[in-house]
Amino acid sequence: MSNYTKTTNFAVKDGLVSGNPSKIIKGTEIDTEYNNIAAAILSKPDANNGTHTGTTVMANLTLSGTFSGTVDGGTY
Repeated sequence: MSNYTKTTNFAVKDGLVSGNPSKIIKGTEIDTEYNNIAAAILSKPDANNGTHTGTTVMANLTLSGTFSGTVDGGTY
C-alpha cells in the first residue's frame, strides 16, 4: 500500500511574480498529481469487504458473526 505524496506545490506558485515561467501550472504537473492520487487509492483496501494480506495490526478489534481463521497470541 502506498500513501499519496504531493509532487508539485501549487500554492508556492501564487507568490511568484507575473511572468516567471515557474508560475505556470502545466498539464503534466496536474496529470502527475492525479496519477499519484489514483495509485495511492488503488493500493488501499476498501473499507467494506477489503482484503488485507500480510500482517495486519488492529487495536481493540471486535468481531461479530462467523469467524474462520487463526488467531496467534493474545487473550481469548
